[in-house]
Amino acid sequence: MTLLLVLAILLGMIGFGMPIAFALISIAVGIFWFADVDQLIVAQRLYRGVQSFPLLAVPLFILAGQIMSRAGISGHLIEFAKTLVGQMRGGLAAVNVVTSMFFAGMSGTSMSDTAAVGGMIIDPMVKRGYSRPFTAAVTAASSTIGIIIPPSVPMVIMGAYLGISTGALFAAGLVSGVLLGLALILASWIISVRAGYPVEAPFSARRTGSAFLKALPALTMPAIILGGILGGIFTPTEASAVAVVYGTAVGMFYYQTLTLRAIYTTLCEAAVLSGSVMLVTAAASVMGFAFTYEQLADSILRPLAEMEMSPTAFLFLLSVILIVAGTFLDGIAMVYIIVPLFFPAIQVLGIDPVHFGMVVVICWGIGQQTPPVGAALFITAAIARVDMLSLTRANLPFILVMLLVLVAVILFPETIVLSVPRALGL
Repeated sequence: MTLLLVLAILLGMIGFGMPIAFALISIAVGIFWFADVDQLIVAQRLYRGVQSFPLLAVPLFILAGQIMSRAGISGHLIEFAKTLVGQMRGGLAAVNVVTSMFFAGMSGTSMSDTAAVGGMIIDPMVKRGYSRPFTAAVTAASSTIGIIIPPSVPMVIMGAYLGISTGALFAAGLVSGVLLGLALILASWIISVRAGYPVEAPFSARRTGSAFLKALPALTMPAIILGGILGGIFTPTEASAVAVVYGTAVGMFYYQTLTLRAIYTTLCEAAVLSGSVMLVTAAASVMGFAFTYEQLADSILRPLAEMEMSPTAFLFLLSVILIVAGTFLDGIAMVYIIVPLFFPAIQVLGIDPVHFGMVVVICWGIGQQTPPVGAALFITAAIARVDMLSLTRANLPFILVMLLVLVAVILFPETIVLSVPRALGL
């Protein structure tokens, strides 16, 4: 009962427009006040919430994604993707998804993916006859791949907080991310056939080879990051620093689109974005500690133990709760507040932590597609100049696709989630 009351108050604060970070801190202060705990612990936990070497990768991956976006890398990726899948019916929709898959290996966030890819391809799609709501929906939905295909900022945050191997999460995201991308391409093709959207230029090996060479430096970045992490050459945090240096060098010296002024602007943008992410991380850490201090997880574990739930049924229940919570909560807040309440149960049920983590990340991605707190929707709606209701309606088929992929991840973990990490010994 106490847990439901606390969550209701939190959602009420957010519903009335209070920033998520301040709402989380306010709830934590209230819990400590009623428990007669010294409020100094709030300041201490705010600091400790971000005092983590693995979390240092978050601002660095954000900066790397901003650098690649500012350098105009997405334009080369779009041209290469166009030569691969442009000949399909509704080819530019497939190009949108494939480009997001490429860019996901660099940015680590859905927001960077949405801004970089959407800013380059939305207007060309509209000019080719695609409806604005459909164009925006494809862009928003495909941006979810940005947090599933590694590197992934949510995976870094969750790995650091829950003690799950970030490298194993990265490896687990490969098959899941590719599966989601293929499913979104299939959905785009079906809608495009029904709507009669156009076909782009036929396949040409020469054009493909030329576009590949231009995009090669950008495509090499994910290989360096993942190869270094999975090969044990450097940690995810060190990989994020390598990504920043590599992205800067490619943008300045190969593509020659990144000037010193652009770097300064990029640093400012990355600082603001990182600050907002880390503030929510710190605030959510305080809230999570308050929940732990009050042992609110027991109110969930006891009913689960009495129900004798199977691992599969537990993950389905968890997914429903996370998707509903993701409608109202930021993904970071969800990981720090909701996930720790269920995390102890996976040891009792024998669920692999990496499998659990991948389910959480996909639910996080689905939450970004649902109003009123869907970050990907707001960014895409602004870029595409389309109202939220039309965008949400056009996005429903793609949300259904994401739900189907989530079901597959829950039912077939050995094939989709755990095969790559185990093959690599993670």
